[in-house]
Amino acid sequence: MQLEAIPVPSVAAQTQQLDIHLSLNFNEHWEPLLGGRVKFGLQGGTLKLSLENCEIPVASRQLVGDFALSSIESSTEVLLNESQHENAENLDDTDGTLCHVSTVGDDTKPAWIFSLKRGKPVLKGLLKSAKIGGFEAKPLRIAAVFEVAKEDIYLTDAEGLWPHDITPNQHSVLERILTVYLQANKLQPALSWALLSYNLPAVEAPEVEIVAEAEAQLQEMVDRIISAETDDFAELAKIANLNPAEDFAGGSLRGTSLSAVDFSSANLPGANFRGANLNDADFSDANLQNSKFGGADLSGAFLGNADLSGADLYRASLALANLSGADLSGANLLEVNLTNANFSGANVESARFGNNSGLAEDVKLNLQQRGAIFETVDS
Repeated sequence: MQLEAIPVPSVAAQTQQLDIHLSLNFNEHWEPLLGGRVKFGLQGGTLKLSLENCEIPVASRQLVGDFALSSIESSTEVLLNESQHENAENLDDTDGTLCHVSTVGDDTKPAWIFSLKRGKPVLKGLLKSAKIGGFEAKPLRIAAVFEVAKEDIYLTDAEGLWPHDITPNQHSVLERILTVYLQANKLQPALSWALLSYNLPAVEAPEVEIVAEAEAQLQEMVDRIISAETDDFAELAKIANLNPAEDFAGGSLRGTSLSAVDFSSANLPGANFRGANLNDADFSDANLQNSKFGGADLSGAFLGNADLSGADLYRASLALANLSGADLSGANLLEVNLTNANFSGANVESARFGNNSGLAEDVKLNLQQRGAIFETVDS
């Protein structure tokens, strides 16, 4: 992360203006851990500014909306600080992702929330020299921090941390243990920090508190999950001191066996359930915004009043599923098995259907009348 002040011409001859520009470099990172290493990236995060002797009103903030991150090239090395240079081998020339940026906070402590919109599993690419404010050239100081919550962190690889023959349920819980550990012990008080001072003295970066016994406790927990005599997801989560209804937001539950699991009122936006067995699962009143269910078996699942807006259900099975009152706005239901699925009272505005097995013509017509989009899918 880098802040830059760029002088600009001013209408008033006696004053000078400064435009403040922000550059952010998103990429995956390998972190040594427990004798092995883990690779992670971000699905989102929050940029917070602390302003001294200047303000950025909400109405003047231009860093809002959808932004395509540019591909990472060798020329971006000017943005890397010393610690990032150690991981420069992770840079490549792949295309960047698309992220959505919204803004919160007051005039002296503005904040911007970044979230992955589409593209790769994690944010990857460069937001280069985006203007965040303009000020009169007077003494000022801007401190920037980029903070991440556990739901913002997504593990993409791991080496030397556990046997290859663990089950998907064990793998999911182990990944979440590592995510919680990284967020609490490696990424606090912030993932990245930058300071811009203009005619004011600089201040020191916040110190990172190292908890020596935390990694030993992590190793003990990993060993307990690997040696557990059960593969029941709820039991494994209990051993790991994780709450299945909250701690897996943004996490990977790919290929897990979660038949008849109770996720009612769960808060799991952005969770990845691709290929999972979720038949007869209870997701009533759950927050599943932008979650991924590609190829998952949701036969007989109860999704009443669930928020599935923006969810990806491509080639999933919703046979006999109850979606009454669910929010499916903007969801992807292409090639989904919809045999006897219940859509009564569901919001299907801009939901994408197509090549759906088990969908009666009268139900299709009703969904279209309620705003659903039916696309032609190549077989």
